Amino acid sequence: MRIKVLGTAVDLINKKESLSLITSWISKNSNPMKLIVTAYSEFFVRAQSDLDFKRILNEADLVTPDGVSVLAATKYLNDINGKSKIEKLARGIKIGGEILQGKVGETVTGVWLFENLTKMAEKHGWRIFLLGGWNNVSERTAQMLLKRFPKIKVEYDEGEKRVGTDEKTNKRVILKINKFAPDILFVSYNPINQEKWLALHKRKLKVKVGIGVGGTFNEYLGEFKKAPKWMEKAGLKWLWRVWIEPKRWKRIFRAVIVFPWMVFKESCD
Repeated sequence: MRIKVLGTAVDLINKKESLSLITSWISKNSNPMKLIVTAYSEFFVRAQSDLDFKRILNEADLVTPDGVSVLAATKYLNDINGKSKIEKLARGIKIGGEILQGKVGETVTGVWLFENLTKMAEKHGWRIFLLGGWNNVSERTAQMLLKRFPKIKVEYDEGEKRVGTDEKTNKRVILKINKFAPDILFVSYNPINQEKWLALHKRKLKVKVGIGVGGTFNEYLGEFKKAPKWMEKAGLKWLWRVWIEPKRWKRIFRAVIVFPWMVFKESCD
C-alpha cells in the first residue's frame, strides 16, 4: 500500500514482499527499468525544498521504508484523524516509545536488499552491476561477491567522480552497463544524487531494476562498523552513527529532529 508522508510517497511493504515484487519484475523483463528508492527520513525533508527529487520519489516504482522513523510517521498519520493537537502530540510521544520497543514495523533498507538480492542472484542467474563509490569500492565489492558466490555474474565501474559534470565518463558508463545488460543495477553515487541519476537515465539503461544504495558497498565490505542489532531494533541506529561518525550530525539532526517535527506540524495545519 502506498501512502504519502509530507506529500512524498512511501510503500508499506515488508522484506518478504519486496523480494517477491523485485523477483517478479526481473522475471517479466521489465522495460523500462523499475526504479527502487530506499527512503529514510532525510529524503522526506529534502523533498520539501527539492521538488525535482520529490517528483522522482513520487514516480518511483517502489519506495521502501529505510528507517523506523519513516514507519513511525506512517503509523502516526494513520492514527490521528479527528484528534486535537494535544491528542496528536500524545500519540506522537506514544509512538516514540513504540520505536524503542521495536513495535513500529519492519524496515526494508538498502543494505538488507543488497545482501539478499546478491545472494539470490547466484541462485537465479541474475546479472549484477555495481556502479560508483570511492577508492575502488565497487571493484572490491565485486571481488567480495565472487568470493562468497563463485557463480555470480557481476560487473562494476567506478563511474563519475562528480555526478553530472563528466559527460564523457557518463556516456562510457551507460554503454558498459547496456553491454552487460544487468538484471539489477546498484548505484552508489551518494544519496539523492544516485536517485536523480537513475531517474534521468531510466529509459536509456538496459536494466530491469535500478537501486540507489549509498554507502552500502563499504558496509558490505565491513568498512563501516555496524550498529548492534538491539540498537537497530530500537530505532537508535542514528545514535550509533553519531558516535562513530560525528561529522554526520547535521544529516542525523534533520532525520531524527526536523523530520518528526515537520510531520507533527503538517498534521496540525
